[in-house]
Amino acid sequence: MKVPLRRPRNVSRGQALLEFAIILPLLMLLLVMAVDGGRVFFGWVALQNAGRIGADYAAFYARAWNGPPDQIQQDQRDRYELLIRQDLQSLGCQNTMVVPPPNFDPDGDGISDFRDGALVRVDLECAFGLLTPLAEAALGGPVTLHARADFAINQRINTGLGPVVNPPPPLGCDANEAVVPLLRDETMQGARNLWVAAGFAESKFSPAVTNPNKNRTVLTQSQTEGTCYDLGGIMVVTY
Repeated sequence: MKVPLRRPRNVSRGQALLEFAIILPLLMLLLVMAVDGGRVFFGWVALQNAGRIGADYAAFYARAWNGPPDQIQQDQRDRYELLIRQDLQSLGCQNTMVVPPPNFDPDGDGISDFRDGALVRVDLECAFGLLTPLAEAALGGPVTLHARADFAINQRINTGLGPVVNPPPPLGCDANEAVVPLLRDETMQGARNLWVAAGFAESKFSPAVTNPNKNRTVLTQSQTEGTCYDLGGIMVVTY
């Protein structure tokens, strides 16, 4: 009579450790690649938002790109580049040196249209670095993300306002100073308008995201409201 051979019920611990050691690098690679996939998706969403912010700003200040700019229009162009560059840098894009200008000829007919209702287009590109060297090697480098946003030009609020004239300095301030306005709890656009209306340069208004909030209102300002401040000074606000 033959007795059937029985397999051992328990696999040796040494064999289990060996199998785990073999599969652990693969599991770690899959985990990091999954994290990279989430980062790429988040970066794409944030890049789309950056494109919309840039297109909205260009649609509001379209005249800044209609011909040679004066000082105010050059400040508006610089402000546009600053907005885009800050968003690209916060995303970790590796190509933040050159910011593409808004395109006022999105249909490609060779004629730029700056009239209200016409479309302005902003195309952005982000060289998004990955955490996994193997993934970058497989893809031939950083992942290139693209964003496109079209906004209708609306400049009616800017027409008929005349040139910007700095208000006279208040009592107690020097001729090259003005009183810092209260910007907290204002929207970004509202805070910028108050800053310019007080006599300061728009290009010196610098928002920074430190604690993103749903309404995008100003949380803090670098200069105390009601105090005298140099007209060429910088105002950093967080939202």
